[in-house]
Amino acid sequence: MPSHTINPVNLIYSKPVKKGKTNKPEESWVLKKTPKVVRGEILQKTIQAYRMWFLFLKLGLELEQQGTILVMKESSFVVTDDGTKTQTGTHTKSKQITKQVIVNKKKYEGWDLEQVLENKFDDWWFGRNGCNEHRYLFVDEVCNVLSVGDAISSNPNHITIQFDRRSRLVDVQDDISQMNAKQKLFKNTEREQFNIKGRVRPDTLLNRYNCLVLKLLDEMSNEEIITHRHEYIRQTDNRNNKGYSGKHFGRTIFELISGNAKSFGAKQILMSVCDGYFVKHPTKTYME
Repeated sequence: MPSHTINPVNLIYSKPVKKGKTNKPEESWVLKKTPKVVRGEILQKTIQAYRMWFLFLKLGLELEQQGTILVMKESSFVVTDDGTKTQTGTHTKSKQITKQVIVNKKKYEGWDLEQVLENKFDDWWFGRNGCNEHRYLFVDEVCNVLSVGDAISSNPNHITIQFDRRSRLVDVQDDISQMNAKQKLFKNTEREQFNIKGRVRPDTLLNRYNCLVLKLLDEMSNEEIITHRHEYIRQTDNRNNKGYSGKHFGRTIFELISGNAKSFGAKQILMSVCDGYFVKHPTKTYME
């Protein structure tokens, strides 16, 4: 059985996530096109997306402490044409591809990485059980109307604009557009930091994360991982309501962990997170 690291690892903080009673098919987690507003705060993605980012980062920190080198691709023999008329072919060996797990700390300023490693996501996110609150790193505020006597914010990220209440809404919108064009009041088309691009499928990510953690723990067979009563590998949509139990176990595990240049597996997602990107690095595939 191929090894996923050069040397064995011992995971203390990173554990597979069991299926809870409230888990539903993945459609229930997919956010609509508009951001979600909760208690005056805008969260661009479902909170489960940030939970998965946190879990992959925790795993990366733990593996980094142990000097872990991931095997991204095993060496193998491939058949190539030798150029003769008979085209009998020759065998050449492709090299093993490995990557050392190193977290780019500069990409995670404000995350309190020691708290990421040792604490649960909810405590880290909401500021419980001795953790600092970190949800402010990912939420934006909705616009607010000041009343007479309200103090004007000194926060450099806030802008105070005065309008005549008798104005038409369309005129106010035009005024804002013109002011922005001249003064560049709103510079960003997306969040500057900790931005998640594209569609996120939390159950798909969780399957990849669980699969990698369980293979690193090396306590179960491929079949046990996929068919376990705790449902570590979830159904990802209603077309697959029986999960992965009917598929070839080894191939399923390989697809979840290894991936390819277009569809990242768990190892590639982990390396992307270590480099500061979730889910997918914009230029690296980690397969070269």
